[in-house]
Amino acid sequence: MPWEQLQQSSTFGFTVVALIVVFGPLIAERVRLPGLMGLLLGGALIGPNMFNVLPSFESLDSVGGLGVLYLIFLAGLQLDIDSFMRYRKISAGFGLLTAFIPLVLGVGVGLMLGIDTTAAVLIGSFWASFTLITYPIVSQYGLTKNRAVAATVGASSITDTISLVILAVIIGAETGDSGGIALVLSIALGMVGVAVWCMIIYPFLARMFFMGMGQERTLRYLIVLIGLTSSALVADLLGIEALIGAFFMGVGLNRLVPNARPLMGVTDFIGNAIFIPTFLVSVGLLFDPEVMFVAETLRLAAGFAVALVVGKAAAAWLSGRLFGLDRAEVGLMFSISVAQAAATLAATIIGLEAGLYGDDIVNAVMVVVAVSLLITSIGTARYAPRITVPANLQRRPGEAVLLPTGDVPDAELARVIGLASRLADPVGGILQPIVVVPSTAPDLIEWGRAEQNRADLVLRRMGQDVETQLRADRSVSSGINRTAIEHDSSLLLLAWPGKPSIGGRVLGASYSEIIAATSVPVLIAALHDDVVAHPRVALVAHSVVPGSALSLSLGAQIASAFAGKDHPLLVGPAAPEHLAALDIAFPADTEYRGGSDVVGWVNANTDPGDLVIVPFVGVSLRPLAEQIYDSGRSILAVAQNPGSQPALGGSAMSLPIGGTVNPV
Repeated sequence: MPWEQLQQSSTFGFTVVALIVVFGPLIAERVRLPGLMGLLLGGALIGPNMFNVLPSFESLDSVGGLGVLYLIFLAGLQLDIDSFMRYRKISAGFGLLTAFIPLVLGVGVGLMLGIDTTAAVLIGSFWASFTLITYPIVSQYGLTKNRAVAATVGASSITDTISLVILAVIIGAETGDSGGIALVLSIALGMVGVAVWCMIIYPFLARMFFMGMGQERTLRYLIVLIGLTSSALVADLLGIEALIGAFFMGVGLNRLVPNARPLMGVTDFIGNAIFIPTFLVSVGLLFDPEVMFVAETLRLAAGFAVALVVGKAAAAWLSGRLFGLDRAEVGLMFSISVAQAAATLAATIIGLEAGLYGDDIVNAVMVVVAVSLLITSIGTARYAPRITVPANLQRRPGEAVLLPTGDVPDAELARVIGLASRLADPVGGILQPIVVVPSTAPDLIEWGRAEQNRADLVLRRMGQDVETQLRADRSVSSGINRTAIEHDSSLLLLAWPGKPSIGGRVLGASYSEIIAATSVPVLIAALHDDVVAHPRVALVAHSVVPGSALSLSLGAQIASAFAGKDHPLLVGPAAPEHLAALDIAFPADTEYRGGSDVVGWVNANTDPGDLVIVPFVGVSLRPLAEQIYDSGRSILAVAQNPGSQPALGGSAMSLPIGGTVNPV
């Protein structure tokens, strides 16, 4: 086969690109360069401007185009929404600073270089936005919850929107398609349309599919991928940048694909193994070394680079001063936000086609893109390791819910899974279902496998992307505790099938033994049929006894997760001044109602079907729990052992085996 014909072969092209994806980062790291630079330099070496190994490869452009969307999509999908909301002020402040400072500097530099005012404004808008090229590196260091990272990811949507609006206004005015208020209104309506599709309609359809036909992981991944491509399609149809659609879709599917679940592992693996590296190689193909040594190009590129680097650095520094960030966080914010890639190149080509400038500007922008990618890869690799993830971060109960499923009837198991989802979904948490058998006897193993399969069927029917683990141990309590430690569980949720089993046993192990042996907070659920959807929640706080603060604090967190919008959380019968001394955070609209005995308080302030949360110091729930349950209320009994102290903070408490219930 002639060499020219071989070069046009798709198999040859993909083989060459795959070799670069594998060996490019390895070689770069051997010479102390970031792995990302190996992909970019590898793409430049095989491109038409150097060794011409791949003079043209349309398939690479297609996969690379999807790769940049995948990159932004993963940033939204893996975004810790709680952290983002916690640091939304930093995100908004940094987003505005990192957009407008480089924009103003870019316009000023453009005017100084003799560029037309309209073109200078458009070029300045290039430097307002940034691409999250190094987000996978940041994710590898476990920094997605860090305030600087969460704020920077959120800021990217702000800067992209600002750049998009400027681009649309200028191009619309130049081409005469539309302008003024009509154009701004068109963009606003387009953004709303994209947001509705990505954050409301498609996530609802995906959830319904997961709970119905989509119980195979391959089908679920394809639904996630269709979400990505459909977001870009809808954005294009509405005249919005496809990258914004990809980010919105990632945020929209964030709760459906939690970080620790298998579906996220598949999504992340395929993106980082295929699409994202291919995109970086495709960017490398565009580099032309000869362009870098043309005087006019270097003059323009130097000015643009100064505007970009100084502007991004100033924005990061000011944000650090305003929001109290340390030097490593400021450096990481700058390193992430300085990156320019496909979106910048695409906007540059649009300006060229509109006749706003010539090829010299395009070449200069490509040089700046190359410089920015070098800075972002080196800077991220330098600052990310300097930021430590605190080992004692307060964990939320729903982050990893361990759920023993053995011998729990299907209907009750479904209710408990729904309850666990209410805790886990808002924080991007996971369910950890398990069946424990206290022996390796064949009949018990056979029973365990049958229970495992039954639990998996219930989980799939409820749209859960998780598989039940079977564990054989010397006892049920030991097996649960070991699993909780190995899987870093944040909460143990025990199903309590009602009065006949209250205070009963789980395959030979009493709840007393399980609770006393576990090293994580415990939640025991005795549920009636309508508990998951019911909004009224009451938290029993009866008396302050030694060790009660931890359980009451845990109860407050659980209660806050289930309290509905229509009914405020009820707390009592202890007086508010007594609870204030414990320094426990309750929702702002909490109602405190006094009383004497617990059962009387529950009957007076709640109705059948309501949810009553009872923090306790002992482990035997009879007879108090039976009285509340028999009255038609569902119960969540919560306790926190000394071994769970590092997970949720506070001081130790005592849980004597077989002790009587002591409601807090």
